[in-house]
This record gives sequence, structure tokens and C-alpha cells, in this order.
Amino acid sequence: MDVNKCLGVADNLSSIVPKVKDFGRVKTIMDALERNMEMVSAKKADISIQLELEEQRPGKKRKREVDLWIQRAGSMEDRVHKLGRKVKETHFLLRFMLASQVISLWTELNILHEKGRFDHGLTQVVKPARGYELRPGELVGQASQTKSNEIWDRLMKEEVPGMGVWGQEGAGKTFLAKHIHDRIVRDCPRFDGACLVNVSQEGTIGTIQTDIAKYLELDLTAVSAVYWGARLREALQGKRLLIILDDVGRPYSLEEVGITLARDGCKLIVTSRSREVCKQMNCHELVHVPHWSEEERWLGYEAVDDYAWER
Repeated sequence: MDVNKCLGVADNLSSIVPKVKDFGRVKTIMDALERNMEMVSAKKADISIQLELEEQRPGKKRKREVDLWIQRAGSMEDRVHKLGRKVKETHFLLRFMLASQVISLWTELNILHEKGRFDHGLTQVVKPARGYELRPGELVGQASQTKSNEIWDRLMKEEVPGMGVWGQEGAGKTFLAKHIHDRIVRDCPRFDGACLVNVSQEGTIGTIQTDIAKYLELDLTAVSAVYWGARLREALQGKRLLIILDDVGRPYSLEEVGITLARDGCKLIVTSRSREVCKQMNCHELVHVPHWSEEERWLGYEAVDDYAWER
């Protein structure tokens, strides 16, 4: 409700103050203020429910301005309720002494309501410190667990900067790579995090660079594409990151991409259908993933769904 309409006076807010000394109108404005506070409180409740739903999604975090607005709205509720009790309990001849407080609170509430629009959303995307978990599903069967442990054990060797995981299409290379990725992300002191890039058979150096840059939250567009490799090398320097290049169809120059491997720095896993591709990409350790038959899977060796064994 508009104060000026309530009082039947001019639009200038300053003209209200003298008139509210009319004892009865102080309570009238206070009633309108409390109704407006009810609307703001309802908005606060709606925002809180929406935040709860959005923050359940990975990487979503409420904006600080939203959190601050909710806190101020809660504080405003207390102030309005306390002032409302004073106006109701005070003798009507003395209510004019509360007029300035009522007008001041009205103004603050209007400003608070305007700042609660949040046209650009309530949350922002925040990457976890070590990266996102991919959660490909559980390892089922002794064979898959054994193969995962084999990859992990070789990866943890200091003298192994890069390793290849190769096998036919559908053998489960991507599934195993995602499990290694998530073990790194959850908690592995050796690495700062893990980045998986789906290269695909038609991938290019540019697409690989772009995906790694997104993980690093690095803007490559500020320079010409010819400098992207140099920018990535600079950004990766000093980091202990596991980079997984998945489903690589042909060999790529790591130097051209901008990846430098080191014992106490970044390491690499390449998954490919070709053993030779892995070898040509500086993969000193090679792990073969056999293609288990449907009969063997049903017997419990690799009882996972078709989606999990997409590579």
C-alpha cells in the first residue's frame, strides 16, 4: 500500500511527517507497514525454499548478497513487530512521538523490497576445490575392481607421469577412468584435483585446450589461439592435476596442447581404442581392458549396465 494514498497527501514523502502527528494516522500507517512486512516475509520464505532446492545441485551456491538480504529481512521483521507493539500499547496522545520511527522504517522496508528482486538469480556456479564428482556407478564384479586397482597402483608410482588405458569400444575404459577421477576428487593427497576431457574421435587440439581451460577457469579468448598452449602451460605450472584425455582417436602433441608432465606435477591418463596412440602420447605404462562377453557379465564378472560400459 502507498503511504501517500493512505494519507491522501502529495507524493513528496517529506510532506507526510507533519501530517502523521495526527494521532490516529500513526496507527493507520503502522498497520500498512505491517501488511507490507508480511509481503516481504513471504518473499523471504519463498527465496529460502528456492535456495534449498537450487543448492542441492552440484556446484550451486547462494550469492552473498542473497544471504545478506535474508538476514536483513529477518532483522526488519523484528523491528517492525516491536514498533507495532509500541504503537498499539502507547496512549494515542503520545503516538505522534513514534511517527518519525514509523516513517523511517517504512522507507527502509521499501528499499529492502526493491533490493530483493535478484533478476540475475539467487545462486552462482562454484566449482568444488578439487573438481566435480562424475559418479559413474559402482564397480561390480571382481574383474572390474581388479582392473581399477591396477590402474590406480600404476598411477601412484612416482616414476609414471603418463599411462594409457586401451581396449575395444565398449570394454569399459571410460567407466574405469571416471572411477579413478572420482577417487582423486574425493581425497587424494598426491593430487590437487582431476580434470576429464572427452576428446572423442573427432577432437582437436583446440577443443582439448578449451575444456582444460574451463576446468581451470581460465579465459583463453584474451589471446590468439596460437598462444593457448603457452597460457595453459603457465596456468598448470605448480599444479598437481590428473588430466584424463578420454576416447582419443589419434595422437596429439602434449607440448602443443600445453600439458607438461612431471613426477611431482601433473599426470596424464589417456584412454583409447589404440595401444599405439597411447604409446605415442608419452604413456609409459599401458593397461589393457578386455572386452567381456555378455555371458561373462551375467555370471558376475562385469555385471554393470550398458551405459557404464560405453567405452
